Amino acid sequence: MKLTGSKISWLGLTTGVTLVVILPIALILIYAIGANSETLQHLKDTVLLDYVITTVKLLFFVSILSLIFGIGSAFIVTFYEFKFRKIYSIGLILPFVIPSYILGFIYSDVFGYFSYFNIFLMDLGIKSYFNILNFNTVCFVLALALYPYIYLIVRASFLKNANTLLNPALSLGMSREKALFKVVLPLSRVAIAGGLALVLMETISEYGVVSYYGVDTLSTAIFSAWFGMGDSGSAAYISSIAMVFILFILLLEKFSQGKARFSLEASSSPLKKIKLKGIKAFFAYTFLSIPLFFGFVLPFIWILIYSFEYASDRLDMDFFRVILNSFIASSFASFVIIFLAVILAYTYRIVPNFYTKYITKFATLGYSMPGAVIAIGIIILFGDFDNYLIDNFNFEGLLLSGTLFALVFGYIVRFLAVGLNSVLASFEKIGISINKASRNLGQTPLKTLLKVELPLLKNSLLVAYLLVFIDTIKELPLTLILRPFNYETLATKTYELAVNEMVQESAIYALCIVFICLIPITFSLKAYK
Repeated sequence: MKLTGSKISWLGLTTGVTLVVILPIALILIYAIGANSETLQHLKDTVLLDYVITTVKLLFFVSILSLIFGIGSAFIVTFYEFKFRKIYSIGLILPFVIPSYILGFIYSDVFGYFSYFNIFLMDLGIKSYFNILNFNTVCFVLALALYPYIYLIVRASFLKNANTLLNPALSLGMSREKALFKVVLPLSRVAIAGGLALVLMETISEYGVVSYYGVDTLSTAIFSAWFGMGDSGSAAYISSIAMVFILFILLLEKFSQGKARFSLEASSSPLKKIKLKGIKAFFAYTFLSIPLFFGFVLPFIWILIYSFEYASDRLDMDFFRVILNSFIASSFASFVIIFLAVILAYTYRIVPNFYTKYITKFATLGYSMPGAVIAIGIIILFGDFDNYLIDNFNFEGLLLSGTLFALVFGYIVRFLAVGLNSVLASFEKIGISINKASRNLGQTPLKTLLKVELPLLKNSLLVAYLLVFIDTIKELPLTLILRPFNYETLATKTYELAVNEMVQESAIYALCIVFICLIPITFSLKAYK
């Protein structure tokens, strides 16, 4: 492919953007290799191995529960008919709107020592303490919050190939339950592996629930090394271990796909759903109701009740300042992310070669990294830059560290993949022919983008913006580390009130997050009727 001057400019711009966003991750590896402090040695000799083992156990049990909830729910609502099936198919997405750390705070209050539940048990004469602040509850809470990744991806796979997969198997006398294990699941393993990889990466990234419930993982270790010990080298070393876990998960997902290529011919015969009755219907309702009730209905009711009860105490200037802070940081970061995503996607569109394919993949590396890892990398990067200015130019104060710019940059590194994937999909929908036609008429790539393609993409870009905005609103660990001093967002305010035993007072902030997160659900309802 012949590269013109304009294409070379787009390639250079894309390369520069990619290098900037992966620099914090590269610095983590560099600092981890050189880390050799007494603090790190103490961690290695005492608790670091326990952190790793706990993280592995958490990954295992969360993945098992998420697979059960996700695959089981997808299979039932896709291949069986029962009353309220459409409501369940939509409702099972709703646990997505309540972040895992909010779920954890809610269950500590609902089932904690001084909760109505324990008081009720005591009134019944049951004196034993119902303790939920443990590892098992963390696994359950994370599975409730994360199983929709598997449910959405696997159900989409089931819906796409339901007729082709099941009708031949059923015509040969195979039962639906046997067809699930012999036909449907093997041919859906790529979708299952993709959903599970997202669950595992989010589990490694989780900080709010594990820290609140006293479960020590690699994520809490990173916070301890930075906030508790002030040792960036130790934080970088632990972050590199988390990165190894992520790399292993990504390689495992790639390996699960292997060289498999499935080419299924479309079937015109409709799939006949079996109508569930009696005991089978009862078990289906029970199974589907567990993740829906505990993942959304119960916590949402709790949030509503306490929001109204404590709203009068919280609707002050501080409340509106928190909302404003959240919108400023998330809005600006989302705009920049979509802007950069358009640059990267358009470069790949006009120069679709090996180099642009992989340079865009590198640019999305931050999404697979825990927020705490990215935050430590940015602290190291900006800290070194500020120290250079102070040492060489007698610069007074910090230019980048501890500023809103650092927080926004962290969001960009973390969520660029969300915007880029959405923009790439949008470009694919309008096809390349319109681009070629414009350029054949003498328009430059830039004018073609501005005058022809962006007007066609405005609705898709708005949806991509909303998706990125919601992800930044919910992000907790990265925001806790990088936010400016005394700069509270909805996520950090919810967390800080909860850890200070003011869980009920945090409900109004949690309600704001939930309502904001409901936005993408409204855009996806048509696909899950």
